[in-house]
Amino acid sequence: MEKKEILIAVTGSIAAFRTCELVRNLTKEGYPVTVIMTEHATKFIGPITFEALTGKKVRVDEYEQGMAHIDARNSAAVLAVVPATANIIAKMANGIADDLVTSTYLAANCPVLVAPAMNPNMYLHPSTQRNLRQLESDGVKILDPQSGVVVCGDEGYGKLADISVIQSKILEEYLKLS
Repeated sequence: MEKKEILIAVTGSIAAFRTCELVRNLTKEGYPVTVIMTEHATKFIGPITFEALTGKKVRVDEYEQGMAHIDARNSAAVLAVVPATANIIAKMANGIADDLVTSTYLAANCPVLVAPAMNPNMYLHPSTQRNLRQLESDGVKILDPQSGVVVCGDEGYGKLADISVIQSKILEEYLKLS
C-alpha cells in the first residue's frame, strides 16, 4: 500500500507565497506532498510553482478530470489549508462545496488543519470568529495567526502563523498516522 501524503490546500490570500516555503521544506525532508488550489489562489501564485516544488500536478478545477476531490481525499493522510482566507473558512464552516478545496474538505476522512491569514479586522469580525469556532467544534485544528503589520498596513492578528509552527503541526498529525 502506498503511503498517504500531506495535502496542502492553498487559497486566495497574499500569504499564498509563504506556502512555497512550507511545501519546499516538507518535500526536502522527504515527505510526500500534493497541492490543490482555489482559482483565487492562482491570482497570487501559479500552480507551476508548486508543481516544480513537489514534482506533482497541482489541481485547481475539480471537474478537469474524474472526481478530483475524491482522488485528493483518498491520497491524504492530513489536509492543511494554508493560507485559509475568511471566505474559505466561512465556506468550510457552513458546508459549502463550490470548489476543489471545499469539496475535498467535505469529503475528507483525515485530520484537517487550517492556518488563517487575512486582514486583522476580517480575522476579528464576529462572523469569522464564529466560523472558526464552528470548525473547531467539527474537529478542525486551527493554527492561530500571528499579530503584526499586514500587507495593507493594518496591524493586529491576521498574519499567517510562522511556517515552522505550521510545519510542526502538520508533521505532528502526519506522523501519528505513520
